[in-house]
Amino acid sequence: MHLALVIDPDRLVQDGAALQRLAVALVSEGVRVRRVLPTGRDDAPLARLIPVSTYDFAGSPLFRASRLGALSSELEEDTPDAFVSFGPRAFEAAAELARDLDAGLVAMVSTARELDATPLRRHADRLDLLGASTGQVALRAARVVGDDLATVLPLGVATPDGGRTPPPPAEGIAIAGPARDDGAYRAVFSAIASLMPTMPDLQVAIELPPGHDPRLWTLARELRVQRVLNGVTSLESIRPLALACGVVALPEAVGGTRSIVLEAMAMGRCVVALEDPMADHLIDGVTALVAEERDARVWGTLLSAGLRNAEVSARIGAEASVRTAARFGSARCAAQLAQACETVVRGPAIPFPGPADA
Repeated sequence: MHLALVIDPDRLVQDGAALQRLAVALVSEGVRVRRVLPTGRDDAPLARLIPVSTYDFAGSPLFRASRLGALSSELEEDTPDAFVSFGPRAFEAAAELARDLDAGLVAMVSTARELDATPLRRHADRLDLLGASTGQVALRAARVVGDDLATVLPLGVATPDGGRTPPPPAEGIAIAGPARDDGAYRAVFSAIASLMPTMPDLQVAIELPPGHDPRLWTLARELRVQRVLNGVTSLESIRPLALACGVVALPEAVGGTRSIVLEAMAMGRCVVALEDPMADHLIDGVTALVAEERDARVWGTLLSAGLRNAEVSARIGAEASVRTAARFGSARCAAQLAQACETVVRGPAIPFPGPADA
């Protein structure tokens, strides 16, 4: 089986490491893989193992058809059996390519926001399967594409090797999210301010992606936490440092999964998150510490427990590690995707009558 993984720029930024692992794991499953990446992101080291094509997702819409036509001609020499998309723009391109080359089409969706942004109805006649990261996202997808086409197929993440112990957590917080909800960040910043007098070495990496609320820095100055904040466009860009933090905080509901959060959980880090109905892997008191509201006192209590209560953080981290490895391990998820794509390409197995049926 030959799969083309079509990855748009946003998913590449957020899930780059996990998508690399997926490609390698699929190859180890005996699947031939080609990646279609944004122009300028040809990933030379891995390209020696796994072929790469590029596509300008950000180019002018006026020339979109010619860009897709050129890519289709390139792929026609070794046509994939199916296209697997990651991200709304990737789905749009993958659907056109699948139609042009008469191939299967699988959409992988990690959050409810991504699901809503993906033009599924426009290409409903072409779609063969939608893989959602959680059961709740899959149920939401089923209302769009139908029960038969929606299933749970998460993107897997790295899990610690059996013989290796992750490094001890640092006195730091990694904040992940779109940084758009002023009320949510006010609660978290206020909680951080309450910790600072007794934690002089505390450092915070905060994700500030395109489209974030620029007033957050004003808020940080108002609450006098700016000196401990270190802004980055994506936690993926400082992945080793982010994963070294003792706590990963999610002030806003992700609406599904983030690979760097899952990887932190696999390493036994403590996640403190706002309640998220789409994230069934974040179980309060079991795999995470969950805040039901945007309240500074609640967040202060939870962040303090994650950073300073060794018993609580160790217990939460250990359970999160076990459950994340069992459900989101990269090898397992790659095998599930390969099996699902095999069914799309070859069709379901035909049950033949055995001796008992004769």
